[in-house]
Amino acid sequence: MAGKNDSPSLDSSQKPKPYLATDLIVLSRFHLYNGWLATFCGVWATLLAGAKKLADDSDLTPFDFVLYQALYVFISGYIFCGAGMVWNDLIDSAIDREVARTKNRPLAAGRVTTTQAIVWMTVQYIFSWWLLNRTLGGLNVPHAMVPVTISTLLYPFGKRQFFHKVYVYPQYFLGFTLAYPSVIGQMAISGHHQSFEDSVIKALPLAIAVFTWTLYLNTAYSYQDKVGDEKMNVNSVYVAAGSHIHSFLVLLAGFALSATIFLLRAQGSIWLWGSWMCVWTQSFASQLIRFDAKRPESGGPIHKENFVLGVWTIIACAIEVVISS
Repeated sequence: MAGKNDSPSLDSSQKPKPYLATDLIVLSRFHLYNGWLATFCGVWATLLAGAKKLADDSDLTPFDFVLYQALYVFISGYIFCGAGMVWNDLIDSAIDREVARTKNRPLAAGRVTTTQAIVWMTVQYIFSWWLLNRTLGGLNVPHAMVPVTISTLLYPFGKRQFFHKVYVYPQYFLGFTLAYPSVIGQMAISGHHQSFEDSVIKALPLAIAVFTWTLYLNTAYSYQDKVGDEKMNVNSVYVAAGSHIHSFLVLLAGFALSATIFLLRAQGSIWLWGSWMCVWTQSFASQLIRFDAKRPESGGPIHKENFVLGVWTIIACAIEVVISS
C-alpha cells in the first residue's frame, strides 16, 4: 500500500489554472509596488507637458485629454514592466535560486515553466505596444518602444562579469528604462505638433533626474543582497562604490535634485517648487541620515519611501494640471 507521502506531485504544467494565474501575476510583480516605478516618469512627463500646454492654449487642449493620455501611458508602462520582470527572471533564474530574497520566485522555484513564462511575457509586450500605439496616434511608436525594449533585454546581462570589466552596471540599463518614458510623455501630449528630436530635448531634464534617482534608490535596495551577490559574483554598482557607498548615494541624490531644478525652472510653477523640490530634498536628507552601510537591510526602507515619493509626485503634477487649466 502506498504511503500518504507517495502521491505524485503536480508539476507546473499540471497545476490548476487558478494557481498558475497567481504565479503569473507574481512573476510580473503585479502583487507588489515595483511595477509602479516604471510608470512614474512617463506619467509625470505627460502631466507636466499637459500642464504646460494648457497654460499656453487651454482653449485648444481639452483637460480630459491630458488625464486620459496620462492614464494610457501609466497602463502601457505598467504592463511593459510586467513583461520586463518576466524576462529578468528567465535570464536570472539560476542566480535567483542562490539568493535568499529571490529563491522562491515562480521560475526559480519551478512553479512556472519557461514556455509559460515566454508566452505570458509576449502577451504583455504586445498589449503594451498596442496601447502605446493608440496613445501616440500611431506616430513614432518604434521610437518610443525600441529603446526601452533594448535596455530591458540588456538589464539582466548587466549583472554578469563581462559588463563589470567594462565598468557597466545593471543599474545603468534600469535607469535608462525608467527615465526614457519622459520622452514618451512629451510625445503623448505634443507628438502631433513637434518632432521626435524636440520631444527628446524637452524631456532631457526629467530624464536625467529620473536616471540618477533610479540609480540612487536601486543601489540602496540592491545593497540588501550584498552577501548573496558577493557569493554569486554578481555585478552591481554598489560594488564599485565599495566602502564609499554612503557618499555615492549622497552624490546621486544631489544629481537628481540638480536636474530637477532645471526641470522646474522650465516649468515655471511655484506650486511644483514647493510640492516637488522641497518634498524631495527633505525626503532624501532623511533617507541618507538613516542609511547605514554596516546594515545592508537599511536600504530596503529607502526603496519603499521613494515609491511613496513617486506617488506623491504624480499627485503634485496632477494638481499642476488643474491649476494650469
